[in-house]
Amino acid sequence: MNRFSKTAASLLTLLLLGGCWDQQLLKSSRIIHIGGFDRGEGDELKVTVAFPDVSSTEGGRSETNELHTVTSNTTQQARGFLDHEISGNYSPSKLLVLLLGEEWARAQNIMPYMDVYYRDPKSPLNARLAVVNGTAEDLIGLKKVGTKLLGRFLDALLENMEDGTVIPRINFQSIGPVKPGQDFALPYVSIHNKKPVVQGVALFHSNVMTASLNSEESLIYLLLKGQRGKTARLTLPVNIEEEEEHETKADRYITVDLHKYSRKIKVELTESGGVRVKIQLKINAAIIEYPLDRLNKKETLQKLNAELSRLLTARAKAVTRKMQEANHDGYGVALRLMAFHPEAWKKMNWEEDYKEVQFEPDIRLKIERKGITF
Repeated sequence: MNRFSKTAASLLTLLLLGGCWDQQLLKSSRIIHIGGFDRGEGDELKVTVAFPDVSSTEGGRSETNELHTVTSNTTQQARGFLDHEISGNYSPSKLLVLLLGEEWARAQNIMPYMDVYYRDPKSPLNARLAVVNGTAEDLIGLKKVGTKLLGRFLDALLENMEDGTVIPRINFQSIGPVKPGQDFALPYVSIHNKKPVVQGVALFHSNVMTASLNSEESLIYLLLKGQRGKTARLTLPVNIEEEEEHETKADRYITVDLHKYSRKIKVELTESGGVRVKIQLKINAAIIEYPLDRLNKKETLQKLNAELSRLLTARAKAVTRKMQEANHDGYGVALRLMAFHPEAWKKMNWEEDYKEVQFEPDIRLKIERKGITF
């Protein structure tokens, strides 16, 4: 290789090595696992964050959370204020969960405060979101649950509830930008015995929280939406042996695993110009617990199938009524009207017309498995 070739190779190498101009060293950053938004005084935003802090002790390593709370006008301004309080540069790149205080989530459109997360290339768009029954500051103030830092514990708890069809799989990526014609729901958590507990889901309309569903209602909500997790389990009251007096309260309940199901949804216009939404679910179930037994009788199974189908359909109707009262279009009815009935859609005032939609859910359950001994 001649001198010219060596010089050219050296210059090319130097150019390739110059690609780290935007590096951000981890040692100079303070990462957070959990943060929260609450309503401050007036229209101000109250931001609480927890920085993991590791120290060495005689017994080994000790982890805790270092809490900081600031009040600001915007999310980015809050980050600047936090930089003035911490020993490093604020970094949300490892955020696991962002909590929204219920009062704040009900007070205004939450999306303008999320804007910075979609503009920063280092933002964790797979981070989960949840609404707190109370304030995010109080929940973050728990710092740890057992030996786990709160951020890691809550992230694992929410993942488990997603698998159990209690809450939807949702993160920054899935809510923004939100599709026009469809509302979203977020996990709804509270504090019980100094621990976070998942209560169900918080319903949103136009990016503002309007209502909530408990855990049993949210399971029905997700099944009607076509979002079953890895498992789906329900305990329901049944009384198909009316002539008998039950010895214990447990005799009046049955627990079933909803292991297979199919869903069909149809949005159509009625003759009077209204909107009808038919949602049909066919579910195959396995019995997990039924103290009264008698499952070897075909007649008993037929009665159980009919009673459970009736109960689930009634609950589905109650859930859709709650959705309409909250103006929560979680099933994208408006989206389907825009696509398949554009002329009718142009004449509608959806803020008012959605409450008049005729929801007709129909759930048919069939018991396929009665237990390992059958």
